[in-house]
Amino acid sequence: MSDRRRILLAMAGSSLLTVPPLRAQVLPGTGTGTGKGVSFPVADPREDPRRVYPLQLLQLVLEQSGREPRVEERYHYTQLRAMAELRQGRLDVTMVTRRDLPASEGLVVPIPLRRGLLGLRLLLCRAERAQTLSQLRDLSELKALGLGYGIDWTDRPVFERLGFKVVSASNYAGLFGMLQARRSDYLSRGLNEIWEELANGKLVGAGLAVVPGLGLRYPLDDYFVVRPDAPELAEALQLGLQNALRNGSYQRLFDEHFSQALRRAALHERRLLRVDGYPEDELVELAQQQLLAPLSGKLKKT
Repeated sequence: MSDRRRILLAMAGSSLLTVPPLRAQVLPGTGTGTGKGVSFPVADPREDPRRVYPLQLLQLVLEQSGREPRVEERYHYTQLRAMAELRQGRLDVTMVTRRDLPASEGLVVPIPLRRGLLGLRLLLCRAERAQTLSQLRDLSELKALGLGYGIDWTDRPVFERLGFKVVSASNYAGLFGMLQARRSDYLSRGLNEIWEELANGKLVGAGLAVVPGLGLRYPLDDYFVVRPDAPELAEALQLGLQNALRNGSYQRLFDEHFSQALRRAALHERRLLRVDGYPEDELVELAQQQLLAPLSGKLKKT
């Protein structure tokens, strides 16, 4: 059964779903866990509200797989550190945005965690520039402006290759300081992220605004990835996600976190510029199509 068919069945609640075996590569010196629960990078929600949903989803998925939903919370992990720790077996689970990792890097659970929401992007800029940016006609005009981006974000080289003028920040909070200081012109934020960020005055500061009438779309989402020597944990997470999709508990958690943000984004009133050349991901494309289906016929053409 193909990945595409498997996800279609999962999201439709089919009982025909089966969990395929995941290949593992046991590395010399890899660990077997701490015995304190499944270790996973988290953050203080006052500093990084993006980490709340993944933690709650992991707890739900563990429960739905029949395992105890205990998570050993690890703080102050960059993406690079998390992947390095995962490879060495010192971290059980983290998240990645690509499925094509070799088994020696980690075992990717092939179900997008946010229904493709992360690739539906709104633009954040200084308030006095918002109306000007809303008048941009196409992607080429946007590429000429400075896009603030995390230096360790895995798809930064993609945007550089596609001709975006990328201005890198060394950490998450620095993105907003860089924008305030006029070192960048805009940020591209997932619509699941941007409203909570704007509400966090300590993080974002004052004087920033969402660009009206405009957004981006490309196939981006997070996946759970498990340390290379733990195929049984990867299979448990896949089973738990499938069960949560079938019984509605995933949808309830998703709606709790993102339904308000989706309504507020008013995607049917925006031109969603597709980022051509961004690496394809059929599972994320499918998830986005299903997410946007209720808006079919209402979205503005680009």
